[in-house]
Amino acid sequence: MNSKYYFFLLGFIFLFFYEGNSKEKKKIQIKLIHADFIQKNEKNDKNAFFLIGRVHFQHNGYELFCDRAIYYKKSNLFSGYGNVQLKSDKNKIFSHEIEYHGNSKNLKALGKVVLFQENIKLTANAINYNFRKKIFQAIKNVVLFFNELKLSTNILEYNLHLKKISYKKGGFVFYKDSALYSKEGDFFPVKKKAKLKFEVKLILSKKYTVYSNAMEYLFQKNKISFPSPTIIIERNNTNNFIYTKEGTFLPKEEIFLSKKYCSIHYNGKIVAGDYFFFDHKKKYGFIKNVFLEDKEKSYVIGGHGYFDFVSGLISLKNHPVSVIKISADNSIFLYSDAIKIYFKNDSAYLIQVFSVKGFFLNENLQGRSDYLIYKKLDNSIHFYGNPIFWINNQQFSGNFISIHLKKDFLLDYLKIFKNAFYIKKINSNEFNQIQGEIMIGFFHPKNILSKILIKGNVKSIIFPYFFQDKGNMKKIINKSSCGMIDVDLEKGKKIKKISCINNANSELLFLHKTNYKEPLFLPNFSWIEKEKPKNEKYLIHKKMEKYRRESLLEKKEIKKIIKYN
Repeated sequence: MNSKYYFFLLGFIFLFFYEGNSKEKKKIQIKLIHADFIQKNEKNDKNAFFLIGRVHFQHNGYELFCDRAIYYKKSNLFSGYGNVQLKSDKNKIFSHEIEYHGNSKNLKALGKVVLFQENIKLTANAINYNFRKKIFQAIKNVVLFFNELKLSTNILEYNLHLKKISYKKGGFVFYKDSALYSKEGDFFPVKKKAKLKFEVKLILSKKYTVYSNAMEYLFQKNKISFPSPTIIIERNNTNNFIYTKEGTFLPKEEIFLSKKYCSIHYNGKIVAGDYFFFDHKKKYGFIKNVFLEDKEKSYVIGGHGYFDFVSGLISLKNHPVSVIKISADNSIFLYSDAIKIYFKNDSAYLIQVFSVKGFFLNENLQGRSDYLIYKKLDNSIHFYGNPIFWINNQQFSGNFISIHLKKDFLLDYLKIFKNAFYIKKINSNEFNQIQGEIMIGFFHPKNILSKILIKGNVKSIIFPYFFQDKGNMKKIINKSSCGMIDVDLEKGKKIKKISCINNANSELLFLHKTNYKEPLFLPNFSWIEKEKPKNEKYLIHKKMEKYRRESLLEKKEIKKIIKYN
């Protein structure tokens, strides 16, 4: 080999293989191991040198093989062609061509490039590496294999300073039994995490499809965080999904957590809140500031507690409010300390309410009790523990009260068992009173009380009559006892007719209106109108409106997210 040519080759190889400090460079030995033929181009470019046939260089632990090579001294450019192999103990590059620009410190490999580095394999049409900027780029048909991860994209960059792999024109990632796509992505191999942005779609274990605009995936911890609105959909039932403004998902455990507004749509029910924990394996979760909606337009607002979709139980504390929609203008409102709702076949079949502070059916009926049970089977509501009801100026009480509803949730009849007591206020001193063992109240349409039937040791005091006696107005008070009393009401307020049946005993008291001062009461009489609960439905409607706005925003976000996926 010509010694002059060999001198130029040493200069090139020195730049190509090593980018250390100047002291280290002087100690480096570069060897041309083999070339079948070396030639200098005398006609066209005096600075071009050709190496042909089984070209082999060795330098600082690297081996370079190719079929032929050209070195341009003037431009400080080296090119290798045909079966190119660049190898070291840790790295291997295979390609059709290789170029090194000494001035710009840029290395390029072209043509079916394959790179191996420890547990990394990369294939691409071309790769570029700049030694100064320490930025690596792979171009077209890029596929990266890293441990259990596979990434395919068209342009991939690796910043050695930041130890970050990036793509910005769409990429598919496969990890274990998961697959995802995003428009942009950053991977951090050392930290074993990825940050994905724009049009993110993730398929997890063939169980879930996740749509988002931003996602952070911690591969080693198997943890996914969503800093932007996200939907997690069950693949075998797309009507079941979770929406969150921001949250975290643990795929292995199938646990979802959110500290901001989120909602779960499950078998016709919607549970929303500001704090949310859900174990999808156990179908069990915890939620705060609840808004629960089922397909029959029943709602629960406020409170916190847990839900179990396996047993069909939702249990809430801290003053939840229940709202059952009857019509466009009418609803049942329930205020309580705690509530348990049991679901079956997508709807509530049993509701238990504890410490019922207020029960409201339209503007006319209010009530309270220690405990309440709603049974869908017979469409009945049962009140236990000192139950008491008010209908207009009428008060009903007893040991146990049950309300039976029609299919459209209008009142059918009301039953009171043991110590039944009916009171109708006339004025501050006069009250119609009936007490007995059992009482039944019947309702006409629009929840108007039309008839009352009282049975068992019945006693009554009724103030229905006035008459003129020698210019003076006198009042007749009817005190009676019998086996049963039948009362007909006019428009649900005024007594129109009263019948005393079975062993009737009636006493008429004639009193002068001007002299009548002392009120008459039956034993255990107690008029407690001041304790009548107040319906804060306007405040509840405001809370419902807030969640409806959130729901509308949710629908818009879902539509927007899925549109770009």
